[in-house]
Amino acid sequence: LNAFIPARGGSKGIPGKNLRRLGKDTLLERTIKQGKSSSFVDKVIVSTDDEDMYRIAQDYDVATPALRPTFLATDEAKTIDVVLYTLEEMEIDSGYVLLLQTTSPLRMLDDINNLCKIFDKRADEAQAIVTVSEITSSHPDKIQKIEDGYLKSYLGKDSHVPRQSLPNVYELNGACYLTHIDIIKEQRTFIPEKTIPFVMPIERSVNLDTMLDWYMLEKLIEEKVVSVEEYDVEIET
Repeated sequence: LNAFIPARGGSKGIPGKNLRRLGKDTLLERTIKQGKSSSFVDKVIVSTDDEDMYRIAQDYDVATPALRPTFLATDEAKTIDVVLYTLEEMEIDSGYVLLLQTTSPLRMLDDINNLCKIFDKRADEAQAIVTVSEITSSHPDKIQKIEDGYLKSYLGKDSHVPRQSLPNVYELNGACYLTHIDIIKEQRTFIPEKTIPFVMPIERSVNLDTMLDWYMLEKLIEEKVVSVEEYDVEIET
């Protein structure tokens, strides 16, 4: 199992995001340590276009052979293309890929290990497994759009139905994606048709995208609403 960590420089939503420190580690180091701490992971791979992050990856012996090329380091570049490029670059053509994003700082090692265990048990029937969290705010059936100056149901549903009578709905929380390399190569996706969910608690499903997300996370930690799991992984010598 290859744990793949994309770590692009030049984040606009949260400047210097991957090198921001949470607890004793940066977001990048924390994610590297999580991957290295999992008994299911055979190899951790960090892909980055940033020299400082590349040096960190080298320190932990998880760097790609070279910096990520410029055409894969733009805002428009897709993670799946970065993964495909790296697999070819490192001549990895079999096995599984576990995508771990640095933007899920409250993901725990148990989340990774339990997700791998579930997928291992259902590998004969499932093509992938991804982490999700329940949507508890606005239900999709109640979402509105403005059309010709008037409010209309976005999905064409009755928006007055009591929330309690609607089915539970979930969203991808970005913490983990696990699938076979063949799926990535043939279908160019981490979410093929037979993808099973791994439901994570809402409080651990923080996904850092903007500075508001960062400030809210800092406040949650300060108020001890959530905690940051720490790992003891030594730098390679």
